Amino acid sequence: MKIDDLISRFKKVEKLLEAKPWFKNEKWIVSVHPFPPKSPEGVTLQVFKKNWFNDERQGIHFESYFDLNPKKQKKTYVTLHALHADEIPGTKISRKEFAKPLVDQIHDEVASWEGYEFRTGKYGQQPFTKFLDATDEKFETHLAKELMRLCERVGPQVDKVLKSLT
Repeated sequence: MKIDDLISRFKKVEKLLEAKPWFKNEKWIVSVHPFPPKSPEGVTLQVFKKNWFNDERQGIHFESYFDLNPKKQKKTYVTLHALHADEIPGTKISRKEFAKPLVDQIHDEVASWEGYEFRTGKYGQQPFTKFLDATDEKFETHLAKELMRLCERVGPQVDKVLKSLT
């Protein structure tokens, strides 16, 4: 698939999310964009809140990604991306200061969800991942369902930890 086709698939997921009243009421934001911006290698979907330090798409967000390489387009993932940098932008708070209490709070619940796996270094940039079959005809619905669960169950914990740190 070409970049426009991949963007279109993520835009379908965005519409499914935005159709939920709670999604708008809680001020969730969806960003679908080529990544990296210059000479893209893929398309990223990010779901986050304004207070998650994601202004430059480098902060805290739930993420899925399609590679432009057709051989890699059969599967994608959903994950929590806990910062690209070592510190929360504009603060002196390290990624680990944020990730440790968050992961400790959500670990048991998220680990019990089918397909979710935590990395050995679970306090890093992407503490956990679930892979999804992008060839499934209901892929967009499945991805939206996983993102909704993350927003509803993990999102409040992200807010709680950020509030305690800032």
